[in-house]
Amino acid sequence: MSAKQLIELLEKHVKLHKGLLDLANKKTEVLKKGDMEALSEMVKEEQKYIAAIKQIEKERILAVEKIISALGHTQQEPTLTACIELVNEPERSALERLRDNLAVVVAELKNINELNQQLLHQSLQFVNMTLDMIMPQPKEVNYRKPNMATSSYEGSSSLFDSKA
Repeated sequence: MSAKQLIELLEKHVKLHKGLLDLANKKTEVLKKGDMEALSEMVKEEQKYIAAIKQIEKERILAVEKIISALGHTQQEPTLTACIELVNEPERSALERLRDNLAVVVAELKNINELNQQLLHQSLQFVNMTLDMIMPQPKEVNYRKPNMATSSYEGSSSLFDSKA
């Protein structure tokens, strides 16, 4: 496999991550609006991106392994950085640029996902608080006869025999 094929795979990788980043930005707006139907659709769309990214990642790993083994460097760990060090200049600069672009997009995606997680957490806290205010609080749960007065149990007989 040539470095040009690896470059094409990395370009697809960056493109998919940028699409996922756009979707994450849209998800932030949907979370702010509270549109659960749109959020559900976005989660389904994310799953498609994630599946495609996993497939491209598998292909990228295989491509890196083939390039490293084709260049006769089987002792090195098959990483993209090791591959970049072994290829010649036109491909090297393209691979470095794509690696850096991918790192930037992944970092942005991580930040947006953290923001979305915080928004979801706040929404859940609001829902729980609202439910606590709406739902009636249960009265004291106790085990006395319904017709007994609310006074203390001093002098009353117990259901359990404490001498046993």
